[in-house]
Amino acid sequence: MVTILLATLNGEDYLKAQLESIAAQTYENWQLVVGDDGSTDDTINIIEEFSEKHPDQVTIIKNDPPQGSAKDNFISLLRNSYGPYFMFCDQDDVWKPDKIYLTLQKMESLEARYGDKIPILVHSDLSVADSNLEMIAESFFQYADIPKRIVLNQLMVQNSVTGCTVMINRCLQQYFLRELPISKIIMHDYWAALIAKVFGKIGFVNESTMYYRQHGNNSVGAKNAKNPVYLYHRLKEGKNSYRRMMIESMEQVQGFVDTYGEEIDSLDVYELLACYGELYYKGKLRRLSFYKNNHVLKEGNVRKLMQWLWG
Repeated sequence: MVTILLATLNGEDYLKAQLESIAAQTYENWQLVVGDDGSTDDTINIIEEFSEKHPDQVTIIKNDPPQGSAKDNFISLLRNSYGPYFMFCDQDDVWKPDKIYLTLQKMESLEARYGDKIPILVHSDLSVADSNLEMIAESFFQYADIPKRIVLNQLMVQNSVTGCTVMINRCLQQYFLRELPISKIIMHDYWAALIAKVFGKIGFVNESTMYYRQHGNNSVGAKNAKNPVYLYHRLKEGKNSYRRMMIESMEQVQGFVDTYGEEIDSLDVYELLACYGELYYKGKLRRLSFYKNNHVLKEGNVRKLMQWLWG
């Protein structure tokens, strides 16, 4: 069975299409757990109507008080749900019919090879679409110019795991049951990717399993990294904005080491993470030396340039 975790907040415009795409999955042994964060539109009614059609498969949690962010909502859902496998689901996307099947197939092959006693994360490519589901790009990874192959040196500074494509196993879920430095976690999917990379395995389905709808109100949207207009605005945001994001990534890694450091078997991995977590307190030359010597660099020439200039 697969437990689908859906975080909602005023999602009436696109929620029905997402729910219908879940109901149309070729893999039918799913449970849907919805965490609503205080919607004031028709979101709850839409979910309840869907629940009436699938009475044994839907659980609705009304957060009171609200969790306050998508990250907090998803982490709360993960902590209060059960199952061997969990998938993250956004309220405004549309899943292709084989999404669960293909992702679970990859997960089961990894567990057959490595066992289910290690944390495993599986993610996939996705198609970028506009608000009307008209295609913008067949491949999100090509569109955003991010790597499919995940190495820890790069993951620390740049997440390339998209949460709405993710499935994790029960072993990885257990890492979320600890006392977590919530304020230092950038996003739930980023934290899950770090856990899987340090302690387990990450698998990738090299095809699009869903439509990633872009409508202007996305919590995290798809950006065309090769578009000159995007690059201009990104550079225009300037040094302070970039440094703030770099500090956030360092604080996240610092929180990761504080939480799980005693369990990291590899001294090299521990030192890499620990040094990066403390890096912003060092001088600029020390930071640049660390990036170069440890190959801690973002993907893409413009991203690398900003990292050398402002990181």
